[in-house]
Amino acid sequence: MNLSTRFIATLTLCLVSSPGFAKPIEQQDNHPSRRARILGTFDLDGDGTLSESERAEAKKAMTARRLKRFDTNGDGVLDDSEKQAMKETRTARRAERKDRRHGTRRQAMLEQFDVNGDGTLDDDEKKSARKAHRHRHRGRRDGESPKRPAPTTDV
Repeated sequence: MNLSTRFIATLTLCLVSSPGFAKPIEQQDNHPSRRARILGTFDLDGDGTLSESERAEAKKAMTARRLKRFDTNGDGVLDDSEKQAMKETRTARRAERKDRRHGTRRQAMLEQFDVNGDGTLDDDEKKSARKAHRHRHRGRRDGESPKRPAPTTDV
């Protein structure tokens, strides 16, 4: 089996099996505030998880919200142009969040490593930033936490 055939087979296996490994919404940690909002709204029995009926209600409410926002012609169905508008809105929101995170990181790096204060990192400043990055992430390979200093043994 050549490399491209193996790659396609692996990709197909991942795509086919990924829905089976997807976590239910109450187990997803990527948006904790969203999770709390959904559980607070739709977890009617208060057990901390969404039952099938609660999940169906959540899906129905989210679909109605999507229709209300993007169904510009009011026919109750999203046509291709409305789906495209929804996709563009989602893409723009994601890009905005990414830019905000990137801008924050960039500003922090400039504050820390821009020694000459010119608003950019020259070669020496970049070298210093890379060295600090390697030092900060070195412990991850060894199973250490990079944010926690090593315990001291003062006796």
